[in-house]
Amino acid sequence: MTRIPKIKQLQTTAAGTITINWDLVEQIIGFQLHDNLKNFYSRVLGSKNKYGTISGRIKFNPVELVKRYVNREDWLINANNTSCAELSLDLLTETDVAYVVDYLQEAFKGAWTGGNDFGNRAYIGEILINMGQITLVLNNDTGKFEWVDFGYGYFEVYEENPYGIVADHTQEFLDKFMLVKKC
Repeated sequence: MTRIPKIKQLQTTAAGTITINWDLVEQIIGFQLHDNLKNFYSRVLGSKNKYGTISGRIKFNPVELVKRYVNREDWLINANNTSCAELSLDLLTETDVAYVVDYLQEAFKGAWTGGNDFGNRAYIGEILINMGQITLVLNNDTGKFEWVDFGYGYFEVYEENPYGIVADHTQEFLDKFMLVKKC
């Protein structure tokens, strides 16, 4: 029996497959969560590690990945003809409300921010390419999936970093990633 990779499961499983009491979660955290965030986290549970991380090697094409650059036009084009990258996405590992609240508080304001205020953005994963790590976040205000390169040197001010839009909605975001066995 062939096992389907978790990333492929995430791409093909319908939103809402995992039942989470989003109303109670929002009540406890004190703000409304964008439908794209709920859509992303209600498909499959992640691996049984601390952050529910699922990962895989993907085809990397910055022209296909980036929907729109916000600043530093064509920043990722300089990836030295990288054709593959390592993708990691962090997912929930359980549906208990207390766990989901703690998880989302970490996703929005956790260690990845270095204590800085990056607005209502939640960390969801990263792409590792030959020029470094590209962080993937979901902007809870707009629902857009964004990439940001914090390695550029202006970590404290989000908008000073090279960043852009990957997708406007969850399925568009997930469809950007094609798993490959070899590069």
